[in-house]
Amino acid sequence: MTSPRTPSTADAVSEALMPAVGALRRLLRRAAGPVFTSDTVSTSQREVLVAVGRHPGSPVTDIAQELGLAPNSVSTIVTQLVGAGLLVRETDPHDRRVGRLTLTSRAQEQAVVARARRRTVLHDALDRLTPRQVVELAAGIDALGALADELRALERDREAVHP
Repeated sequence: MTSPRTPSTADAVSEALMPAVGALRRLLRRAAGPVFTSDTVSTSQREVLVAVGRHPGSPVTDIAQELGLAPNSVSTIVTQLVGAGLLVRETDPHDRRVGRLTLTSRAQEQAVVARARRRTVLHDALDRLTPRQVVELAAGIDALGALADELRALERDREAVHP
């Protein structure tokens, strides 16, 4: 049985969560290096590449929704990435209005190398934790996934009220 959420508990978790997640992202990026190493790739472009790498074949609208960006903004970024040779946009054979996105082989190779670097860095750091800390961290990952699902639901609810 879980304990009921109290305003003070929610405040404490929300105040601690953002800095912790931000620190993990920054430290991992510094320790393992960026996913896409091109000096010409902006942060927004990198986010689109990572999202397409996770969901190859997705249309622009799905990537925009995942990133919480306007579809026209993502479309502009996609055009830049196609021009840079990092992304392929193909017309959906069933609906010619939809463009399906995939990484180029060059971008896929960069993503594979970056994933291996991140995994190595994370394994090295996890090896320094106690077994109990690793178990607690694993349980926290499930909770973070549930939190992400709830944030997506809140976003959908807000979009339904304020289209």
